[in-house]
Amino acid sequence: MLIFIMKCLYIFIYIVIVLFTSPIIVINTNEMLLTDGFAQKQDIDSDNLVYAQDTFSAIGQISSLVITVPESNFNITNIFKVILTGEWTLSVNKGNVTNFSTNFLASPMDGSKSHIHQITNFKLENDSKKAIVQLTSDNSLSVNGTADIKINGQTIWKSVGISISISKGSTIAIDVDDEDTSNHFGEQQVYGIVTKLIDLSN
Repeated sequence: MLIFIMKCLYIFIYIVIVLFTSPIIVINTNEMLLTDGFAQKQDIDSDNLVYAQDTFSAIGQISSLVITVPESNFNITNIFKVILTGEWTLSVNKGNVTNFSTNFLASPMDGSKSHIHQITNFKLENDSKKAIVQLTSDNSLSVNGTADIKINGQTIWKSVGISISISKGSTIAIDVDDEDTSNHFGEQQVYGIVTKLIDLSN
């Protein structure tokens, strides 16, 4: 009897491990959550060449820190810091960016009034329009374009140069042109994480 109970326990533990560590989780019939195993999902031709993914959606959170670095007497404790928190989304259909947008709160550490940033109306650079935007086999990408930046819902800067980089399906870096935004972001990138990569090719 004890042996039977132990066998049942082992089977239960195995099922739990499989369910919670499976690399691919079906969201619905047309969407699939992508993880490190996504490279195995990509199309493979007769020569075993793996094609990058060009139809997908990416969703994530922004969690970043902007600091003002003084010319002298640098002290990380006392310098002015702004915490950035929010969300972003990227949609690509057959290699074309159909949407990239962000919405994040900028909260000064000194407790002064916070404000909200929105990045909207993203367009590929002229030199990039013929290029296909796609995730590589390790779920990375880099794309350049322009976008409008709003503060508290009001457009402050239009057609701002912007670069978007996703690294291995884990992190995102948003690099906004400093000259186009009057150095609003202090010559620093906005960082975040990727929470979902959704395959929309089926």
